[in-house]
Amino acid sequence: MDTAEQENGATEGKEAAAGEAPRIDPLIDGDRRIRQAIVVIHGIGEQRPMATLRGFVDAVLAGSEQQNPRYRSKPDAMSTLLETRCLQAPRTRDRPLTDFYEFYWAHHMRDSRYTQVIGWLFGLVSRPSDAIPPGLRAVYWLSRGLLLGGFGCLVWALVVEIQGIGQPAGVSLADRWPLVAGLGAIVLQWLGSTFVLGYVADAARYLHPEPGNIEARNKIRSEGVKLLKTLHASGKYRRIVIVGHSLGSVIGYDLIRTLWTDLRKPVVPFRCKQRLLKEFQEMAAQLRDGGVSLEDFQQSQHALWQEFRAVGIPWLITDFITLGSPLAHAQLLMADDTADFARKKLEYEFPTCPPNDSEPLAYRQNYRLANDGGSALCSVSLPHHGAPFSCVRWSNLYFPHSRLIFGDLVGGPLAPVFGAGVRDIPVRPCTDSWLDTTLVSHVKYWAGALAPNIRPRPAIRPSLNALVSALRLDFLRGRGARIGPGDCGQLPEPQGPAAGKDEGKGR
Repeated sequence: MDTAEQENGATEGKEAAAGEAPRIDPLIDGDRRIRQAIVVIHGIGEQRPMATLRGFVDAVLAGSEQQNPRYRSKPDAMSTLLETRCLQAPRTRDRPLTDFYEFYWAHHMRDSRYTQVIGWLFGLVSRPSDAIPPGLRAVYWLSRGLLLGGFGCLVWALVVEIQGIGQPAGVSLADRWPLVAGLGAIVLQWLGSTFVLGYVADAARYLHPEPGNIEARNKIRSEGVKLLKTLHASGKYRRIVIVGHSLGSVIGYDLIRTLWTDLRKPVVPFRCKQRLLKEFQEMAAQLRDGGVSLEDFQQSQHALWQEFRAVGIPWLITDFITLGSPLAHAQLLMADDTADFARKKLEYEFPTCPPNDSEPLAYRQNYRLANDGGSALCSVSLPHHGAPFSCVRWSNLYFPHSRLIFGDLVGGPLAPVFGAGVRDIPVRPCTDSWLDTTLVSHVKYWAGALAPNIRPRPAIRPSLNALVSALRLDFLRGRGARIGPGDCGQLPEPQGPAAGKDEGKGR
């Protein structure tokens, strides 16, 4: 870590500029009932505001409320976009008051051009084969073959046109050419406007940081960060969950790694022994060696989040859920090659789960706090800028892809890419349609109805069941839900070698 980061930081922080989200207050209104926020980020395509969110909420709430999902549609006071609403699910015996928000970004991807898509696709196909993730190599070779075949057909057509050979008697190529060209133009226009510019262009522009795409990329990230900061600053919520589908999962990942830089330090620090931080570091090392279960690791992440809250860190995001995520192919889509991607992870540009262990997870920072007689020194261990997934649990759902047309080609397991702490959950559709088992499955993660619970749990779960489980909408029922700044005495006891009694509340 830079030495500048380790200097006394009591006077750190700047006033928010005009138009930015308000400064984060570390204290939550204790008189409010427990409340949580779920932020859904849609994927590619000509999305309409609230269409994704309504389908998502209808599906998630239906199983828990006897096929009658009740929610209120309230004005969205957290966003500057007047097209969106807040869908509020009332409190039940098993779930606190839950507000669902949509981060809508499709309007920033208008007026895409074919050149933006073609340049991006050509760059991907021209990569050497050893730079292609194993799950995409069959598609990679098929794409190259189609491109070569198409180029060959074009050359052949030009030769036939020039030489006038190979024509059936009585029918010249010149006579047929207008009809063929007209039909071809109609098909190409439909494919181009609907699929290429309507869907592929979103991914091409967001994933390719060339000058023409920077403005749209920056607007999407800036508005997403502002929404999350506003949720934090509202004082309403004890917990925030981010759910990203398709390209929305890449956007969600970018928002987390950007926001973490601003919210990883306490506004007002409190003194705790931070034994759970030490336990997490030991747990992460054991996870890499296969000595601890993923369930125990995620429990350690949640306990560390509670400890961060107790020392005054205002971070509220506890879970990141990805559905059909192209992050499975991040080495191809987000870096020049495998070595470049590995280097960016090592440099903390791309945070991993658990955080990269090339350097200590935390460093000591001293704060000087005013009191009645003068001032007192408070020393806090702070996580570095590449460690958001020290306290954010990452669950990834995907339909396993096979035989080119079955399963979700876009998604896949993320643990081999971003670390053993990512919970990869292979799923199957909740519908009975054969078509939904093909590539169409990419848009079917919350389609259908919850399947009956089966014991023992199958290796490949129904997608909606797995999604509801990953959301953990009922997890705020315990005493840990009310842990706030200074509540060191309410923290769970360490379970590993770092076990011991925690220090009481103090400043």
